[in-house]
Amino acid sequence: MKFLPRRNVEIIESEGVDVGKLIDLLVRAAAAEFTTYYYYTILRMHTTGLKGGSIKEIVEDARIEGRNHFEALILRIYELEGELPSDIKEFASKSACPDAKLPEKPTTENILKVLLEAERCAVSI
Repeated sequence: MKFLPRRNVEIIESEGVDVGKLIDLLVRAAAAEFTTYYYYTILRMHTTGLKGGSIKEIVEDARIEGRNHFEALILRIYELEGELPSDIKEFASKSACPDAKLPEKPTTENILKVLLEAERCAVSI
Protein backbone atom coordinates (compact mmCIF):
# COMPACT_ATOMS: atom_id res chain seq x y z
CA MET A 1 0.00 0.00 0.00
CA LYS A 2 1.55 3.30 -1.07
CA PHE A 3 0.25 6.74 -0.12
CA LEU A 4 3.16 8.87 -1.30
CA PRO A 5 5.10 8.59 -4.50
CA ARG A 6 8.53 7.05 -4.08
CA ARG A 7 9.95 10.48 -4.85
CA ASN A 8 8.77 11.84 -1.48
CA VAL A 9 10.67 9.10 0.35
CA GLU A 10 13.74 9.98 -1.73
CA ILE A 11 13.40 13.63 -0.72
CA ILE A 12 13.31 12.66 2.96
CA GLU A 13 16.37 10.45 2.47
CA SER A 14 18.19 13.28 0.66
CA GLU A 15 17.83 15.32 3.85
CA GLY A 16 19.89 12.71 5.65
CA VAL A 17 17.02 10.86 7.32
CA ASP A 18 17.33 7.08 7.51
CA VAL A 19 13.77 6.20 6.48
CA GLY A 20 14.10 2.61 7.73
CA LYS A 21 15.14 3.86 11.16
CA LEU A 22 12.36 6.45 11.12
CA ILE A 23 9.79 3.77 10.26
CA ASP A 24 11.09 1.60 13.11
CA LEU A 25 10.73 4.49 15.56
CA LEU A 26 7.23 5.24 14.28
CA VAL A 27 6.21 1.57 14.63
CA ARG A 28 7.54 1.52 18.20
CA ALA A 29 5.61 4.70 18.99
CA ALA A 30 2.46 3.30 17.34
CA ALA A 31 2.79 0.10 19.39
CA ALA A 32 3.10 2.20 22.55
CA GLU A 33 -0.03 4.18 21.67
CA PHE A 34 -1.98 1.04 20.77
CA THR A 35 -1.09 -0.85 23.94
CA THR A 36 -1.69 2.26 26.04
CA TYR A 37 -5.15 2.59 24.49
CA TYR A 38 -5.83 -1.02 25.47
CA TYR A 39 -4.60 -0.62 29.05
CA TYR A 40 -6.33 2.74 29.50
CA THR A 41 -9.59 1.02 28.54
CA ILE A 42 -9.06 -1.37 31.45
CA LEU A 43 -8.07 1.46 33.80
CA ARG A 44 -11.21 3.37 32.85
CA MET A 45 -13.38 0.42 33.85
CA HIS A 46 -11.92 0.67 37.38
CA THR A 47 -12.63 4.36 37.86
CA THR A 48 -15.80 4.01 39.87
CA GLY A 49 -17.22 5.47 43.04
CA LEU A 50 -16.85 9.02 44.26
CA LYS A 51 -13.08 9.22 43.92
CA GLY A 52 -12.79 7.11 40.78
CA GLY A 53 -15.60 8.94 39.05
CA SER A 54 -13.65 12.16 39.36
CA ILE A 55 -10.84 10.81 37.18
CA LYS A 56 -12.93 8.78 34.74
CA GLU A 57 -13.02 11.68 32.27
CA ILE A 58 -9.24 12.12 32.53
CA VAL A 59 -8.67 8.44 31.78
CA GLU A 60 -11.16 8.57 28.90
CA ASP A 61 -9.50 11.64 27.39
CA ALA A 62 -6.08 9.98 27.60
CA ARG A 63 -7.50 6.78 26.10
CA ILE A 64 -9.00 8.58 23.09
CA GLU A 65 -5.84 10.64 22.65
CA GLY A 66 -3.82 7.41 22.49
CA ARG A 67 -6.12 6.02 19.82
CA ASN A 68 -5.85 9.22 17.79
CA HIS A 69 -2.06 9.20 18.02
CA PHE A 70 -2.03 5.56 16.91
CA GLU A 71 -4.15 6.41 13.86
CA ALA A 72 -1.89 9.33 12.91
CA LEU A 73 1.26 7.24 13.31
CA ILE A 74 0.09 4.34 11.17
CA LEU A 75 -0.80 6.75 8.38
CA ARG A 76 2.78 8.12 8.45
CA ILE A 77 4.26 4.61 8.55
CA TYR A 78 2.42 3.57 5.40
CA GLU A 79 3.11 6.90 3.70
CA LEU A 80 6.81 6.09 4.13
CA GLU A 81 6.26 2.67 2.52
CA GLY A 82 6.50 0.91 5.87
CA GLU A 83 3.95 -1.37 7.48
CA LEU A 84 2.81 -2.72 10.81
CA PRO A 85 3.73 -6.24 11.86
CA SER A 86 0.96 -8.67 10.91
CA ASP A 87 1.22 -10.41 14.29
CA ILE A 88 -0.36 -8.49 17.18
CA LYS A 89 1.99 -10.03 19.76
CA GLU A 90 5.02 -9.01 17.73
CA PHE A 91 3.57 -5.53 17.34
CA ALA A 92 2.85 -5.13 21.06
CA SER A 93 6.37 -6.34 21.92
CA LYS A 94 7.81 -3.42 19.93
CA SER A 95 6.21 -0.85 22.21
CA ALA A 96 8.57 1.97 23.11
CA CYS A 97 6.98 2.21 26.58
CA PRO A 98 6.22 -0.27 29.36
CA ASP A 99 2.65 -1.50 29.66
CA ALA A 100 0.27 0.75 31.61
CA LYS A 101 -1.22 -2.19 33.50
CA LEU A 102 -3.89 -1.97 36.14
CA PRO A 103 -2.14 -1.75 39.51
CA GLU A 104 -2.63 -4.56 42.04
CA LYS A 105 -4.53 -2.10 44.21
CA PRO A 106 -6.56 -0.05 41.71
CA THR A 107 -7.10 2.98 43.91
CA THR A 108 -7.60 6.40 42.35
CA GLU A 109 -4.11 7.41 43.42
CA ASN A 110 -2.51 4.27 41.96
CA ILE A 111 -4.39 4.62 38.68
CA LEU A 112 -3.22 8.24 38.43
CA LYS A 113 0.37 7.08 39.02
CA VAL A 114 0.06 4.58 36.15
CA LEU A 115 -1.34 7.31 33.88
CA LEU A 116 1.41 9.73 34.83
CA GLU A 117 4.19 7.22 34.16
CA ALA A 118 2.65 6.21 30.83
CA GLU A 119 2.35 9.83 29.73
CA ARG A 120 5.94 10.56 30.81
CA CYS A 121 7.13 7.76 28.58
CA ALA A 122 4.92 8.85 25.68
CA VAL A 123 6.29 12.39 25.64
CA SER A 124 9.86 11.11 25.74
CA ILE A 125 9.57 9.01 22.58
